[in-house]
Amino acid sequence: MVTDVAVTWQRSVRNGLDVVELETPASTCSVALHGAQVLSFAPRGEREWLWISPKARWNVGSALRGGVPICFPWFGPHPTERGFPAHGFARTRVWRLAGVDEVAGERLRAVFELGADAQTTPLFPHPFTARTTVIAGDDLQLSFEVENPGSDPFACEIALHTYFAVSDIAAISVEGLGGCGYVDKVAGGARRRQDDGPLHIVGEVDRVYDSAGPLTLVDPGVPRSLRLEIAGGASTVVWNPGPEKARALPDLEPDGFRRFVCIESGNVGDGRIVLPPGGRHLLSARIRGGA
Repeated sequence: MVTDVAVTWQRSVRNGLDVVELETPASTCSVALHGAQVLSFAPRGEREWLWISPKARWNVGSALRGGVPICFPWFGPHPTERGFPAHGFARTRVWRLAGVDEVAGERLRAVFELGADAQTTPLFPHPFTARTTVIAGDDLQLSFEVENPGSDPFACEIALHTYFAVSDIAAISVEGLGGCGYVDKVAGGARRRQDDGPLHIVGEVDRVYDSAGPLTLVDPGVPRSLRLEIAGGASTVVWNPGPEKARALPDLEPDGFRRFVCIESGNVGDGRIVLPPGGRHLLSARIRGGA
């Protein structure tokens, strides 16, 4: 830890988007108000933990590929409306910065809020209040809380769509999923079971695991390991487009798939949540570094 660095924060503009910059003795972190999306997190003197595509679209209303987009109130394509945006609207709306404060251990906490309005109601006809909290320090802590202030229940899906930076997708492994059942979207939604031992990424991977971890991403090319601990989640999604699909994505370089793996924590598919009137749900993730 760099002990002579003050705990401080400021607002800035990055590629046209309003951004909150968090500075602590242990790390730097930036969060865009667009989507309440974490863009970067790096311990002092270490490599960036998160990845952003060099061809990412930095436009309000567009999905920005990289960092930690928030998927809400559905995951993937809308179940009935093809014209609705993939992964919901939370990641493409501008959130309100509710506040930034210092918490114990020379950490900074930033809170962002989003509520139902005239733009969300045609897509999701329910009142809701959502809150994203980012805590930066020795590690990175994220949480997403949604509350139902209405008089009727509603169902929703949530995911923290984390893009982890890696040295090479062929070299990394993910520990903690051995023996878990999963839905294989590449195979048309077939139900399968993960082999014992770590997961290695070969080609396109798009799996929804019946597991909330904990997981460890091991990257011998850095070298580094990152441990992901989840509370309030029921699902883990592992995604990488592979070489063929990467060539078809306009906001991804043809070989960009080699530089990241998405390990997404949340409540999706059979793990979706139903909130009764007055109910709330909290999903949180903590990412810790290791050698």
